[in-house]
Amino acid sequence: MVAVRVMEPTDIPFAVELTDTEKWEFTRKDFLRLLRLDPRGCFVAADGRERIGLITTTTYDRVAWIGNAIVAKSVRGQGVGGQLIDRAISYIEAKKISKIGLHSYLSIRSLYEKFGFLENALFVRYVGKAEAGYSEAKRLKLNCLNEVAEFDRDRFGADRTRLLELLYRDYPDLCFVVEHHGRVSGYIFAKGSQSGYEIGPWVCNHETSQFAEALLEATLNKMKGKTVEVTVPEENRRADQVLTESGFSSVGKVAEMFRGGVPRRRLDSIFAVGGLEKG
Repeated sequence: MVAVRVMEPTDIPFAVELTDTEKWEFTRKDFLRLLRLDPRGCFVAADGRERIGLITTTTYDRVAWIGNAIVAKSVRGQGVGGQLIDRAISYIEAKKISKIGLHSYLSIRSLYEKFGFLENALFVRYVGKAEAGYSEAKRLKLNCLNEVAEFDRDRFGADRTRLLELLYRDYPDLCFVVEHHGRVSGYIFAKGSQSGYEIGPWVCNHETSQFAEALLEATLNKMKGKTVEVTVPEENRRADQVLTESGFSSVGKVAEMFRGGVPRRRLDSIFAVGGLEKG
């Protein structure tokens, strides 16, 4: 009989191995970060002693995100994925959060529709090679992190302070900010290693989107010659322009889906998500 339990740090090697079967390139550090964000919000499905699936959640103040819903190929189609989704939803709703988001591959949207998720927007995945270029963006300093978090909150629609703190701690050299008239006008974070990087979150005022390119160049300067992935709202045409001009190519789309309503955000200011698994 399949049981769903809270993920422990000792489950991380299994989680990396399972997500590697889909080439998601999650690392031990990625799963540790998710557990630090919410120690009881990630779950593993097991049939006896055999672990066969997992799912993660990230809860902010007004919205939560579901990610990494995956089961072993040998047991797909047997309802294990549904059990994991049920557990994730129950956990989030027990925290009095009604708005729940996720990113779905287009081919499996119908699975999430069964659980009340409705498609809200399409997001485009881009891949490119990092090349060096001049940038006026400045390295983010720790004493500016709260101001960046406040700037982000008004555009993302929820408080991601804890996520930004953890990303900054893990990758301080990949965090940049731009200011306009003495106030934060945009920022960019990235994560990864010598095998490849992912940019996000990347948020910039639509009114001063000329700074978006400077932010991108600042991070690419730190990743010379490496493969870089970015996921952006399809409706943000400025993001498409900046990435295309920097040599990135579209490699596919995912659907953003919500259950319980959509948070108030500014998609024209969102140039990259923080990750498919955490919004």
